[in-house]
Amino acid sequence: MTTTTPPARSRPLRAGQVVVVEIEKLALLGRGIARYEGMTVFVKDGLPGDRAQICVTKCKPQYAEARLVQLERPSPHRMTPACRHFGACGGCDLQHLDYPAQVAWKQTQLVETLQHLGGLKTLPPITVVPMDDPWHYRNKMEFSFGEEAGRIVAGLHQRGSFQRIVKLEHCWIAPPLASDILQQAELAANASGLPAYDPRRHQGFWRYLVVRVSRATGEALLMLVTNEGPREAVVRAAEQVTRALPTVTSVLWGVSTRVSDVAHPERTEVLIGRDTLEERIGPLALEVRPMNFLQPNLSHAERLYREMQAAAGLQGRETVYDLYCGLGVIALLLAPDAHRVYGVESEPDHVALASSNASRNGLSNATFVCGKVEDLLLRRGLFRLGPPPDLVVVDPPRVGLHPEAIGPLLQAQPPRLFYISCNPASLAHDLKVLLEREPRWRLTRLSLYDFFPQTGHMEVFATLER
Repeated sequence: MTTTTPPARSRPLRAGQVVVVEIEKLALLGRGIARYEGMTVFVKDGLPGDRAQICVTKCKPQYAEARLVQLERPSPHRMTPACRHFGACGGCDLQHLDYPAQVAWKQTQLVETLQHLGGLKTLPPITVVPMDDPWHYRNKMEFSFGEEAGRIVAGLHQRGSFQRIVKLEHCWIAPPLASDILQQAELAANASGLPAYDPRRHQGFWRYLVVRVSRATGEALLMLVTNEGPREAVVRAAEQVTRALPTVTSVLWGVSTRVSDVAHPERTEVLIGRDTLEERIGPLALEVRPMNFLQPNLSHAERLYREMQAAAGLQGRETVYDLYCGLGVIALLLAPDAHRVYGVESEPDHVALASSNASRNGLSNATFVCGKVEDLLLRRGLFRLGPPPDLVVVDPPRVGLHPEAIGPLLQAQPPRLFYISCNPASLAHDLKVLLEREPRWRLTRLSLYDFFPQTGHMEVFATLER
């Protein structure tokens, strides 16, 4: 018997082809999802409800990528972006979607992620907390220097590129003062006669500018990050910025010689003012350095923290652990109502400032320990510092809990675990593991806070109880 292999089915799309599609769903990075003759197509800036002509830009065996050519029927939720740089700048990816639809999409993303990745078929009702004003909400920005047509420009990375910088006149997710600082820093860099850093050749001087603006005082701290080079050029730039903008009360110089594209300098020097900025969160008075982690949307973070404090319902007898505590904000907010709080953080600078901020706020029952959470839990018996934990709060990085931290966390058997997450995928994974290994725990609370309007990011507060 002779068998024949049927001819391979040709791909329905090829690069450069223009077709008409209906956008069905929204994926991450603001890409619409359409289907064409059975093939999934990701359409840059497409929205559910759009009927559009698209041009295919890339074909893979399982999917294609495309750009919009012409809208034949726009989505009812499509709007004109506020920022003229939208689409080129990588800072935002949802400005073309009206704000209520952004929040609804994030809720859908959270539910689908927890159900599909976490296997959580039954979820508690989700409390969704949007922002009252979804603009100018970030208290910290990390801008970059680049070159365009022979001049230095300052702004954010082009979407999908770590080499090209989009020059910004105004950033719609940053405080207006941050945009003013950006303009003055760009002028000062051009006046220096020194080039912007080129990441491809690892040459040039001006690299980044990190801006923090205090809600408490209205003052700003600026850190200019450069390659090795003349100090006097940075001093002149600092003086130029502060003359033009008196509310910039501190300027630091950071030197970074690394090839990697991160704004963390190897050394810093205070040129004007101090190396910290005063900030307030609820009743707390805090000091913050330019590269410390602090939630970038403080007004919305305060709402999450108030819910967390109410959910904790502390009576003054409890022992609380705050893991991945950063500057210790959560530990310090819970300390007045607890018997004892312990914060754990791997960055020594954060631990030192957390301890200093505890003293500053008169909180003698807060202790901060420096080390990796998994190391302190697994090898150094963290939970033996005091009585068994009544409440554990975790706020891990995007990758979620370290696998070696989960076992000791379960062995401690805290009655309640508060999990704050900026990544639904890692949250889903960790909840699945925790609930499978401790069947007595139940997921009793889910709150979605839109910390990052105009982007696909979100913050989630989940509660596990025994």
